[in-house]
Amino acid sequence: MDLEKMDRPSVEQRLEAIEQKLDVLLAHFGFDASGNRAGFGGDPALVDVEDAVRAGKKIQAIKFYRERTGANLRDAKAAVDDIAAELRRRDGRVESR
Repeated sequence: MDLEKMDRPSVEQRLEAIEQKLDVLLAHFGFDASGNRAGFGGDPALVDVEDAVRAGKKIQAIKFYRERTGANLRDAKAAVDDIAAELRRRDGRVESR
């Protein structure tokens, strides 16, 4: 048996590694495994919230969050702030405080 061939990963192993990386990328960019927008945290109901946060429309994002989840104003604002912070972290932007 050729020693070089023994050290190489099989096609199945390479394919599995590629699929795992693709799943990570899809989740990072807000898509599910089927390529549909998943929204923040994988929740399709929060796609509009995430879009509003990315557009800088915080009040609209809070409104959407309240409509989608039934949360009160304080909880919705806190959730939108958390979403905004997470999106900044994902995008590599540092918060200035």
